[in-house]
Amino acid sequence: MCPACHSLEFEVIDLVGEGVVYSYAILHHPQNPAFEYPVLAALIDLDEGVRVLSNLVEVDPSEITIGMPVTVDFRPTRHDAAVPVFKPKAKADD
Repeated sequence: MCPACHSLEFEVIDLVGEGVVYSYAILHHPQNPAFEYPVLAALIDLDEGVRVLSNLVEVDPSEITIGMPVTVDFRPTRHDAAVPVFKPKAKADD
C-alpha cells in the first residue's frame, strides 16, 4: 500500500539489486531453529529508491556501517525456493 495515498495500485519493475544499508539490528532473541544467530536484520535503500527489509550475510557484525554498499544474493529455503539477502559489495580493487 502506498504510504502517501493508500493506493493498492502497483507497477512491477526489474531491480539491479544494489543499494546501501539504511539501518540495521543484530538480533539474538527470541531464537527460532529456522535461523542462524545472530540475525543481521537490515533496512536496505536500493538504488531505484525502494527500501526493503532483509538480512545481511557474509559480514562480521562489527563491520556493518550505515551507508555500507551492498548487493543482493539469494539463499535457498525449503521447498526449492530462494530468498533475497544482501552482502557487502566488493570493492573495485578486490
